[in-house]
Amino acid sequence: MPISFRPMREFMKENRISFYRLANEGIDAQTLQRIRHDKPVTTDTLGKICSILHCQPGDLIEYIDSSREEKSVD
Repeated sequence: MPISFRPMREFMKENRISFYRLANEGIDAQTLQRIRHDKPVTTDTLGKICSILHCQPGDLIEYIDSSREEKSVD
């Protein structure tokens, strides 16, 4: 998947925010599982998480260019 939630997980760790807190704030457990496994979520969900964490979408996701990774392996 070219989109990774690694920055979000790092942000949460640095700020001592748990997935449990996000669940208590109204983020569905299945959505949190998708985030843990770098699966797609909606922009509405990103907006809700940004509101909860007081951050911008760029703080939560990063684009990984898979074609660059494949080329560097060759």
